[in-house]
Order: sequence, then structure tokens, then C-alpha cells
Amino acid sequence: MSKLIARILVGVIVAAVLMAINEFLVPESLYMNDAFNHFMSVCYFACIIVPCVIYFIKTPPGTNNKGERIG
Repeated sequence: MSKLIARILVGVIVAAVLMAINEFLVPESLYMNDAFNHFMSVCYFACIIVPCVIYFIKTPPGTNNKGERIG
């Protein structure tokens, strides 16, 4: 479980960096564009979901971090 939390934490940090870039470096004309906002929403979603998917592919339910069956 701690590996999952570590992976999610990386995703949250990347999402925060994207948010800061979006807030301070992106021109307002692009920031107000709906397509850009939808794209950024997908990026935020991917930052959280992709690390979880990678974790569950590497460690399927019923196994521990070493690949051994539990129970």
C-alpha cells in the first residue's frame, strides 16, 4: 500500500506543477479557451490515474510487492 501512496504522491506533485504552469506561464487568451481547459483536465486526470494503473499492473490484487500470493 505504501508503494501505491508513493505513486499517487508523484502524480499529485506533477498535477500541482502543471497547475502552477497553467496559472503563471500560460497566456490568458489560451487559458480561457475551452479546448485547452478540457485538455488540462485530461492531463490532471492522467496524473492521478496512470500511476495507479501502473501499480495495479505490476502488483495485481492478491499479491504482495514481491509478486508472492497472499492468502
